[in-house]
Amino acid sequence: MNRSNTRTTRRRVAVASALTLTSVFFAASTAWAHVAVTSPDATPGGEMALVSFRVPNESPTADTVKVTIDLPTDTPVASVAVQPLSGWTVSTTERTLPAPVKIGNFNVSKVPASVTWTASSGTSIGQDEFQIFSITLDPVPETDTVTFTATQTYSDGTVVKWNEPEPTDGSEAEHPAPVLNMTGGSMDHSASPSANPSPSDTMTSSMSPTPTASATPAATTDSANGGSSLPTILLIAALIVALAGFAVAISARRSRS
Repeated sequence: MNRSNTRTTRRRVAVASALTLTSVFFAASTAWAHVAVTSPDATPGGEMALVSFRVPNESPTADTVKVTIDLPTDTPVASVAVQPLSGWTVSTTERTLPAPVKIGNFNVSKVPASVTWTASSGTSIGQDEFQIFSITLDPVPETDTVTFTATQTYSDGTVVKWNEPEPTDGSEAEHPAPVLNMTGGSMDHSASPSANPSPSDTMTSSMSPTPTASATPAATTDSANGGSSLPTILLIAALIVALAGFAVAISARRSRS
């Protein structure tokens, strides 16, 4: 192999490796760029489970100034408690049920509908930043998964709704709804909780306790590393491609010598 061909081969290998690494890192970052939810102790029917939402700022020019989490309507909860967050004010709305129902150990006619956090001056979520918003659910719906919807409002007036179901073909939705998975495996759209509820949590409920009450033992669900192994797999693949490119370049250099 002459010197000109060797240099051409090395350049092609370097360009191919760089493009592969760029695409892999872009795919990994895209997989994380959404509102995510996780819980360290939620189980179907469990009591006072901590649920946390990770909200990233995706705008290159505006800050996130308001976040609203809508609670599920098909599997309502009796009450929520909101963890205070410095620099953010919080409000909770309720909705009236068509008829009173029993949820866990409570007979309820009104249930929490949504929780909204609004940033004070200087505490919004800026570029390349995220924030964790935490609540407790009592009781947790008796289902394997709980789907929420989120609304993210930016300082320039842009409103993004995270309410799209996952496509059946396995592709990624542009604005997927945060889904809490309690089946014991990796959590879809998960974020690691940053804090635990404090005694000063604000409580919203419309409850009529029934004569008996029972506590459901809480089982820990997997929330390590955000619950998704996709970014790690992609990074490993990128490393393998880079090493292969380096090996080809070395081989070409030796052939020239």
